[in-house]
Amino acid sequence: MAESIEMARLLAGAGYGTVYCTPHLIKGVYGAGNDAVRSGVGELQERLKREGIPLTVLPGREYYLDEFLADCLDDPLPLGDTGLLLVELPRQVPEELVKSTLFRIRQKGFTPLIAHPERCKLLDPPPSETNQKGFLNSLINSKFKIQNSSGPQLGSKLASNSLLAYLQEIGCAFQGNLGSFAGYYGHRARASAERMREMGLYSCFGSDGHNVEGLKEILVQGTPSPGALHHPLL
Repeated sequence: MAESIEMARLLAGAGYGTVYCTPHLIKGVYGAGNDAVRSGVGELQERLKREGIPLTVLPGREYYLDEFLADCLDDPLPLGDTGLLLVELPRQVPEELVKSTLFRIRQKGFTPLIAHPERCKLLDPPPSETNQKGFLNSLINSKFKIQNSSGPQLGSKLASNSLLAYLQEIGCAFQGNLGSFAGYYGHRARASAERMREMGLYSCFGSDGHNVEGLKEILVQGTPSPGALHHPLL
């Protein structure tokens, strides 16, 4: 709780007003139920009120796309009331399992929000066609906003990567990691993130802030405030 309060204080100090809490759901590793997540976020919200920290926290989770995810789709926990289900693609996941599972999520009336696609080799975009721009300027000029389950707003170019193109076509949304642009996950992820940004792929960005120190690094490394981003942070 103390660490969560400190992270909330950092986010509020950087100008954020609302964030989604997205604990992992990985069978056998992170297995808290939906009720436990809602209860934990509710308890944190009460503590933030008592501490005078002006931040609203909403429940969600990050689903691991494996053979067990289908069992969670009868009662999934979306991000607040957005209709978005945050989904992480493992490095070695079969392409057909990705297609079938995400299509099933769409059939259930939810929008899959793919977490950090730039870190997944299966989703490598085509080579960049334009000169790279600074991350701050690109976000300030971005016109893409988060969407509800009616479907995300997509970039004008479909990717030459067939899986990425398929996910766009069925209405998936995509969340970039701010740390990817700072090079935290290596050169390949950074280059991929820049290409995806150029394509207009991202609907929103996530801090991937698992702890106080990690969040400090992201906020101190020049990440623009919400007013400059014109983009949601999850």
